[in-house]
Amino acid sequence: MRKTLQDVASYLKEIMVPETHDAYAINSAYTNVSAEESIRVGVIAFRTFLVRLYDVLYIKGDVYDHSKKVAHAYENRTTLSVYYPFLHHVSTLLMNIGYHGIPIENGQTLDCGSTVFNAKLSVAKNLQCIQFLVDCGICIDGVDLMEKKQKLSDIKSIRISYPENSTMLTGMKVMAIAEIEHGTLVNQDVFLRCDYRVLKKDKSDVLSIVQDTLKPLSVDVQDFILKMHQRYVDKGLNCVVEVKGFHIYIKYVYKRKDLWGINASLNNGYHINVKSTKTHDYSDAIKTFHPSLQELIAKGYGCGRKREVGHCDDGCRGLPISLDESVLDLRDDIETWLDLEVSC
Repeated sequence: MRKTLQDVASYLKEIMVPETHDAYAINSAYTNVSAEESIRVGVIAFRTFLVRLYDVLYIKGDVYDHSKKVAHAYENRTTLSVYYPFLHHVSTLLMNIGYHGIPIENGQTLDCGSTVFNAKLSVAKNLQCIQFLVDCGICIDGVDLMEKKQKLSDIKSIRISYPENSTMLTGMKVMAIAEIEHGTLVNQDVFLRCDYRVLKKDKSDVLSIVQDTLKPLSVDVQDFILKMHQRYVDKGLNCVVEVKGFHIYIKYVYKRKDLWGINASLNNGYHINVKSTKTHDYSDAIKTFHPSLQELIAKGYGCGRKREVGHCDDGCRGLPISLDESVLDLRDDIETWLDLEVSC
């Protein structure tokens, strides 16, 4: 079943990095925008604005959700430009405003040119994106929202303000720079997640990232996964975090092999996946596991076509276990399973 734009709004609101009031040091790549304290305050204000944006998107999503394309059933990554083009256009417009906007009036306003618009979109669609931002509290001076036949490229100056909290503009500018100039292949979409951690002078501890990722889950499930994290870090596995297409993947690696990982994705929710390859070495132990776990292991890890299933069944991504309350009934067996896999 296709996820709606409302589903996307709820998911993005869920995976936004939790705000912090810690006085973290800012990387010098960003301090030319403003003073460090102003950047930290601005990022918090920008995060609050994104919450508002996602709330408005949730309420009005059915008006803007015209795409009929459906992601593959097992796809974890979400490409907004393909499946949710309206949100893609809005986020691009916001990033352009932040990136190209010049602060004036003591930072109360950003002065932009017509280059912030998407030249490939019709005037009507550009104006639709602007109207949505107005609904989210942004004031845009210099564009006639009622004139569908105007030539946007002729506009010389557009002034953007956010009366509710002008410091938001600083946060938006810094996060736009982080996305456009410093985004990486394994840490994407920092803008819409408001991932302030990329601004830090010192790299964030991986445990804090795991904790932030797990926050939407129940306390008991969080506690179980955090103990798993520490257990396998202590056993020598390397914890690596990747964010691609709003898919958060925290993987536990032995040498170059992924043993297991924590996943958060729009299409498949929160789950762990296990890439076990040595199950034939401890088949007797598997017989003592919970029946549902035995059934999962029997399915096998690897490409469905190579496993004679005859079609894609998501086996190449590992064996998935949902991170809901049901995982608590399996926790002892999961630990035993992973311990045996590590020992082999």
